[in-house]
Amino acid sequence: MTAKADVLMLTDAECAKRIGMQTDDFKSALPTLERSGFPVKDPLFNQRRYWPAIQAWLDRRYGLAPSSNQSNTALDGEEKWK
Repeated sequence: MTAKADVLMLTDAECAKRIGMQTDDFKSALPTLERSGFPVKDPLFNQRRYWPAIQAWLDRRYGLAPSSNQSNTALDGEEKWK
C-alpha cells in the first residue's frame, strides 16, 4: 500500500515512512517522543495518528513553527518612542 500525501490519519508504519525511519526504529522511539509531546494515537480513528499534528510537532522541535506571542519580541509590550 502506498501512502498518499492527502491521507491525514496514519498508522505507525505510515508515520515512520513519511518521516523517513524504519518502522521498528520509529516504534522504539515512540515512548520518548510521546513524553515530549508527540501526537498520540486516536482511538476514534482506529488508533491512527493525525499527520498535520505530527508535522506541527516536528516544526516546533526544529524551530520552524511561528513564534508564540510570548517569544515574539515585537509583542513584549508597548514601545516608548520619543
